[in-house]
Amino acid sequence: MPFISKMFSKRMLSKCLSGLPKWQSVKKGSDVTQSTKRWLPVLVALFLSGCASWQQAQVAEIPLPAKERQQQLATLTQFELTASLGVKAPGDSVSGSLNWVQQDEFYTADLNNFIGINIFKLQTTAEGALVQVSGESHQAASAAALLDYLSGWSLPIEEMPLWLKGMTGASSSDLRFDPMGRLTSFSLLDSQNRRWQVSYPKFFPDRLSLPQLIILESSDTRLKLAIRQWKML
Repeated sequence: MPFISKMFSKRMLSKCLSGLPKWQSVKKGSDVTQSTKRWLPVLVALFLSGCASWQQAQVAEIPLPAKERQQQLATLTQFELTASLGVKAPGDSVSGSLNWVQQDEFYTADLNNFIGINIFKLQTTAEGALVQVSGESHQAASAAALLDYLSGWSLPIEEMPLWLKGMTGASSSDLRFDPMGRLTSFSLLDSQNRRWQVSYPKFFPDRLSLPQLIILESSDTRLKLAIRQWKML
């Protein structure tokens, strides 16, 4: 791993190396000795990599103060994220990998199954929403109405640019926060007049504390979004 000397103090390096197995003495030139010589660099690299991962996992940025964090989230209008998505609805379920690209008030959403085949692509513009699924294109005034028409169940997708970031809109109520001022749950009435309970069990350890796990539940539908990566555009 590059720049090991910068990541480890001598004490940490010694601690990591102490975990290496102690080899029994063998005759010089034996097969065991030659095998050890071949594998020892690999084992050392694996142990050092494990120690580096352990140290990096302990490092977390201190979240911004609540008011400053909310201001920063409000200005975050261009971003991209990738996530694992699971939806359980009456008589149906969908799971796959979601790629969401937000460009101000418009967005593009691609949902692929776990072998990379596209399930649908949704795009919003000033003219409305367009969905491409099974080689066909469908258009409507709003994304929520379009998904409801195509799938028979509704998602709070019109409000998604807000709740993805851990923010609420005018139709939200019963807001709850943790001691650091991060929104942990709220109730949402979506554009199709369906009530959702939104919760944030996990956040990324960065200054914005962006959501890492989001769960939404209505009377008959459950959505789980495990975000793997955020990217600012």
